[in-house]
Amino acid sequence: MNDIPAYKWAIEASGIQRNYGTLEVLKGVSISIEKGKMVAIIGKSGSGKSTLLHILGTLDAPDAGEVSICGIPVTGLKSKALASLRSKHLGFVFQFHHLLPEFTALENIAMPALITGMNKKAAFKRAAELLGYLQLSARADHKPNQLSGGEQQRVAIGRALMNEPDVILADEPSGNLDTETSIQVHQLLRSITTDMGKSLVIVTHNADLAALSDKVYEMKDGLLLSEK
Repeated sequence: MNDIPAYKWAIEASGIQRNYGTLEVLKGVSISIEKGKMVAIIGKSGSGKSTLLHILGTLDAPDAGEVSICGIPVTGLKSKALASLRSKHLGFVFQFHHLLPEFTALENIAMPALITGMNKKAAFKRAAELLGYLQLSARADHKPNQLSGGEQQRVAIGRALMNEPDVILADEPSGNLDTETSIQVHQLLRSITTDMGKSLVIVTHNADLAALSDKVYEMKDGLLLSEK
């Protein structure tokens, strides 16, 4: 293993403001995500949860405020450097899986590494290892339309883990699943922090998923309130 990184916080954000026209969505939000911890952000629809997650994941830029990823300030980075940072440090899981329909489960998981230039044999080897971790080895050659909703979401989680990111950001990861499947996905997400030491930031309406977290925040009126 390499030396342990010097940073304490996987993500640090301070004074984040985001407006859409005259609508103030985020009103000076600050949050620090500790390495290896699972954090949930809850709140009503339209409260700004997803907007904050997109800013923390560098998919959107704030109108004011600062964000650092693994000790690296994001503000002022050019698009190429930002994409490189995102690819190296961040993984994303969304409510809708966004799997590529023409590719198998193995190929979908391997795709982020192939895009960054990893050797195909090495990428497929790691993807196969992740399929084993996800208990999906028997589905390696199945395309998305041959998988259940829960299996598709597990493939999406595998894809998010492919480049060995430090942080996983998940937006309503069980919002499109039935209760039993949701529980399985929740347990998997929790294990990512305990087994792999990843930091995890989850936006969710699901109280059971939030309860698994080390810390819970509530978005309300454009502000972030600590729950526990």
